[in-house]
Amino acid sequence: MMSDQPAASRTVEVDTDVYDVLERTAASRGTDINGALRYLIEVPTPRTDSDDRAEDIYG
Repeated sequence: MMSDQPAASRTVEVDTDVYDVLERTAASRGTDINGALRYLIEVPTPRTDSDDRAEDIYG
């Protein structure tokens, strides 16, 4: 179900090393820091071997 509420604006302080990673990700994706954050949030998480084993056992 989609909400019609406007998007909230947030300010997040990050360590210099984290900002460097965001800056490099933005440059490699041809976007800005906000685009890099959206990319990192939306990228599917790779499955691990333990996930596969758990599915075999419990699936």
